[in-house]
Amino acid sequence: MKQLFFFIFLLFTANTFAQQYNFSEMWVWEYTNANGKKAQMAIYREPQLNYWLFTPDDAGFRETDDMTLWFMLKPNGEVLQAYQDGEENSGKKLIKHRLYPDKKAKLPDYWKATGKSKYFGDTFSGFPKIKGLEYKVSYNKTNDKSTLYLATTKADLSMLSLFNDLNIDAKLPICFPKDIPGNFITLSENTVFPGGGVQYVFKYISQTEYYISLSDYLE
Repeated sequence: MKQLFFFIFLLFTANTFAQQYNFSEMWVWEYTNANGKKAQMAIYREPQLNYWLFTPDDAGFRETDDMTLWFMLKPNGEVLQAYQDGEENSGKKLIKHRLYPDKKAKLPDYWKATGKSKYFGDTFSGFPKIKGLEYKVSYNKTNDKSTLYLATTKADLSMLSLFNDLNIDAKLPICFPKDIPGNFITLSENTVFPGGGVQYVFKYISQTEYYISLSDYLE
């Protein structure tokens, strides 16, 4: 009986541990919002599994979604949404969404490299600066023109560019390009179009510890 109890205890412990995640990196971009003011978007990464985590205050979607606690994005296209409604004593719950990342092999032909480069990031947390290469993009069907800096990375950012396609209230304040391979990070974008524009720049990666335990939530 003692051996059976010990086996059940080990099984429970292993299952619980498998449902815990430590997001040990925080990636930060600075953007210019619709009012012309600068703000920051910070998202978390679990580097072993390449999972991303969005929280409403850090990722910047609190104003459009006041019930979501976080979103967890997996490279296979699964998105977990943790939320808690406003009812008294309501439990924390999970919803699953599905995205369909397209494994692109190369940059589109209309992305033209200029040969210029620039370094982005900060070394204060032990991460090196990232060398970005400049690209010019013109769109045939519009008068939009973009200047972007890209770099390759071990991270897969394809889910970040697709997140705003979900039919939900929460939206990231930055829309990353969807027509590039997922192993490219967009370090900056300056797009001009009639009546407005898009501006953002990558600031840094820092070390952090943000733990998520799925056992705290009901599916």
